[in-house]
Amino acid sequence: MNAASSPGEEVRVRRLGNGFTVALEPLPYLRTASFGLWVRAGSSSEDARTAGAAHFLEHLFFKGTERRTVHELMAAVEGRGGYINASTGREYTELYLRIPSHHVAAGMDILAEIARESLFCDMEKERGVILEEIASIEDSPEDLVFDLSAEAHWPDHPLGRPVAGTAASVSALTRDDIVDFYRAWYTPENMVFSVSGGFDEADVMARAEALFGDWPAAPPPPFATAPAFRAGTAAVARPVSQAHLVLTFPGVSVSDPRYYTASLLANLLGGGSTSRLFERIREEEGLAYSVYASHNCYARAGVFDVYEAVARKHTRRALSLACAELRRVRTEPAPAEEVATNREEIKGAMLMSLESSLSRAARAAKNLLFLGRILDVGEVMAGFDAVTPEALLEMAAETFTPDRCAFMALLPRGMKPPEVNLS
Repeated sequence: MNAASSPGEEVRVRRLGNGFTVALEPLPYLRTASFGLWVRAGSSSEDARTAGAAHFLEHLFFKGTERRTVHELMAAVEGRGGYINASTGREYTELYLRIPSHHVAAGMDILAEIARESLFCDMEKERGVILEEIASIEDSPEDLVFDLSAEAHWPDHPLGRPVAGTAASVSALTRDDIVDFYRAWYTPENMVFSVSGGFDEADVMARAEALFGDWPAAPPPPFATAPAFRAGTAAVARPVSQAHLVLTFPGVSVSDPRYYTASLLANLLGGGSTSRLFERIREEEGLAYSVYASHNCYARAGVFDVYEAVARKHTRRALSLACAELRRVRTEPAPAEEVATNREEIKGAMLMSLESSLSRAARAAKNLLFLGRILDVGEVMAGFDAVTPEALLEMAAETFTPDRCAFMALLPRGMKPPEVNLS
């Protein structure tokens, strides 16, 4: 067993003999602990035929094991004052618990039982639940327009497919497909057990060795290559009352040194109530309730998104204002005071997230899975402090151009799509 420590933080990283990684962050002042398994496998690990397998697997984990029914598993957690859940993303899946410190050992046993002994049963019942979940996206225009946008700008790539899969792909999945996905991707070197909070470090490490140390070692399949970004305009009609618009541009990956610049640029544009898009479109003209910008980064790619939901009669005006702000940010250096305000907003949000033991455990795990190390908080702060108005201008000028824009409009039926003018 090899040991390594992340500089400047009290997170100890241990690697078991089979390649399984354990991250431990004792916080002795807490009376609870958060921990879980983070697996570098999500919807981007699927092919077109098995789209939705990662999400289906996440559901089936909780349908019972060789030793306990689903009710007995939930009762074992909740009867100890704990909480258990899971989620699937495009590049990772997480199964996690929060539980009082004196029940950490029992919680770890339950987590390992779910991860290693699930029967993957009740497939037809759970298939129906997932199909209802997919159908519900049609009733959530904001979720739907982002799925449509991803499919348009990352066509024929797993990152462009919905995390839950499609009704057709989920309907066709077999138990063998789910088991094959599990065996391929849930391997020790592709997983991290991360714990943060009040716990005994020696006890947790010994239990992790006992629960996960005999998991057979095997390399995961190759990860997806970087997607090719496709610019262009697309529109979809639905029985909705508002127009839901997304302007998307290529961004940077999670390991790109320009990550800090991209994050700050997105926040300045539409990250909060003092952002340019929010102030111009919502506060000054009252054209939208929801308007924001974001930068989403993945292992090999990233995207900037600008989203607004507006009434039919305000659509062209609201889109015109969004385009004007994109033109302005790529041609005029942001004032130093505005950059400083957004920098502090991002840093403050990060520091506040570290008050949650679950956020801390997740941060350590995802850092290890995608960066190979845990970033020191001071290093992250320094990264944001180093972003200059000139760097923001350079990235905006390179990014927010007509030839790099993918525009997706989810519109009320009978409405013509508005024109994007970034020139």
